[in-house]
Order: sequence, then structure tokens, then C-alpha cells
Amino acid sequence: MSNDPFARLPEAATFTVSSTSVRDGAAWAPEQLSGKDVSPQLTWTGAPEGTKSYAVTVYDPDAPTGSGFWHWAVADIPATCTELPEGAGDDTGSGLPEGAFQLPNDARLARFAGAAPPAGHGPHRYYVVVHALDVESIGVPAEGTPALLGFLMSGHILGRAVLMATAETPGRESIEVSRLVPAPADAVFALLTDPSGHVAIDSSGMLMGAEGAVVTRPGDRFVVHMDREALGDVALGRYDVEVVITKLVPGEEIAWTVEGRVGPHAGHVFGYRLAPADGGTLVTSYYDWSEVSAEWRARVRFPVVSESSLKATLGILERSLRRTSPAGA
Repeated sequence: MSNDPFARLPEAATFTVSSTSVRDGAAWAPEQLSGKDVSPQLTWTGAPEGTKSYAVTVYDPDAPTGSGFWHWAVADIPATCTELPEGAGDDTGSGLPEGAFQLPNDARLARFAGAAPPAGHGPHRYYVVVHALDVESIGVPAEGTPALLGFLMSGHILGRAVLMATAETPGRESIEVSRLVPAPADAVFALLTDPSGHVAIDSSGMLMGAEGAVVTRPGDRFVVHMDREALGDVALGRYDVEVVITKLVPGEEIAWTVEGRVGPHAGHVFGYRLAPADGGTLVTSYYDWSEVSAEWRARVRFPVVSESSLKATLGILERSLRRTSPAGA
């Protein structure tokens, strides 16, 4: 990441800050996330000679705001103080030394706000900084912003101690789309439990054929002959996979995973849910990769099936049923 929050700040001597709540470069503990909002324990040593007070800030430069997000700002910490206990930044500042006070963060709360990166936005960095200042009071008003604090401190910083924590909220790990298919649920289910039906409704062009009996219960398997050349993305050529049924409720739902020639298997799940509706059956196609192992995530970018592909499959499913059962269409 290139957005360095210190890039245009005055240079300052470095000293050391550590925490029992989080290691430098490691992920925040649950206590420091939104919902618990417990400020981290901090200890600092080696501040420059002449330090007369400290300020502490916690800032996320990766927040999608255009200006980052200030989670915590404490001003006028006496020079005799070199530690803040975990939870010092509660609503009352109960763990702060006399004279120190909290400024409203970007949630407009004078306390520590836990990390809450948007789902799927990737990892965020949280810079915990202890600023050593050459004045006893920086003169920022209690209702001032952390940005104002930073502006007022810019000419008074003797040293800067930095610890960086991280947090990430996983994005959605499943996709589902629905379509009203003008056919009874039993006709739809018959197509989905027949191995040849999977080939008939494939929208990728990879499924060349299938071998096996109609599936009737979880654990049933059948073989599908694949040809990766249809996608032209990976030079796998022709190969076989086994479809393993993971869930089967007659007339209501069917789900399966796919096993290749070599384990461990990815563990992603495909499925359909059926619900009677006016005019036919509401068919919901879903793809879930939430249980995919870290090994597979490192090898393949998930999801391997797009929302548009699922929609296309539902269209092909309806077309297939119209061909085989025109009276039910």
C-alpha cells in the first residue's frame, strides 16, 4: 500500500512503543474491534530529551473516505506517564492520567472506536502513534478533531513511536440467484438429480459428459468429463471429476461438491433450492466457497463461478425443461 500517513509530516526522532494487546504488524484482537471498542494497552520508552507531554492517536489510512478514519486521539498526556492500560479509552477515559483528555474521533465520540473495515475491502492498517511533544499542553480544544490535533502538533513533535495493527472483514463468500421457471418442482428436481442433466444445463462449456446413476441421497457420486479448453484459462486439457452430493431433499434442495484426481479437495459447494410459486417453481442457484481451505485460496482466485454464470445456468435449465416437457412449460 502506498498511502503513507507520515509521508508529508515533519521528520522526528523515533522511540519505542509496545503493547500487550497486539504485536506490531499483527491483527487486532477481538477486543479492539468495533462492538467491543476496548483501547489497546500501550507502553513506551526512549522518548527524546526535552519531552514535556505526549499525545496518542490511532488512525486508519485505508478507510474508504478520502481522508482515512481517526479511531482515537488523546492529548496532554503528562511527560511522567509512559503507559496506558487496556481500556483506558472508554467513555469516561477512566484509565487516562490526570490532565489528559480524549478528542472526538471520526464517529464523533470522545473515546476509542474499534476497527470495522468494510466487508471485502481488504486489509486495513491501524497506526498507533505516541507523539513526544515539547510543550506541556498542545492547546487543542476538547471538541477539536484529531486532524486539528495533528496540525497543532506539527511544530512541536520531538519524537514519534509507531506500532501498526491490522484488521480485515471478509467479503461475501457465497453467491445466489433466482429465477421463476414455468415448470413443476418435481420436473426441475428430476433434471438436477440426473448426471446428464448437469451437462445439459452447464453454461461454461466445460462439461462434455457424465456417467452414473440418478442420485437419491447425500453421499451419492457420479463422474463428469471436463474439458478446460472451453475456458482457455488453464492448460488442464481433458480430465474427470467426481460430483459428490452433500445435501438432497426431494423436490426442495440439492447440493454437491467436486473432487478431482488429487486431494485435498477445494470444498466449494454448488446447489439449488426449489420453492413452489405462482406460474411454476422459484429456482435459486447458489455457490458457496466459505469452506475452501487456505491452500486452495492461495492457488486459485475464488469465486471460480460468477453471478452471471449462475444466471445463465438458470436460463439454460428453463430451456432444457421446455424441450423435454413442453406441456409443463
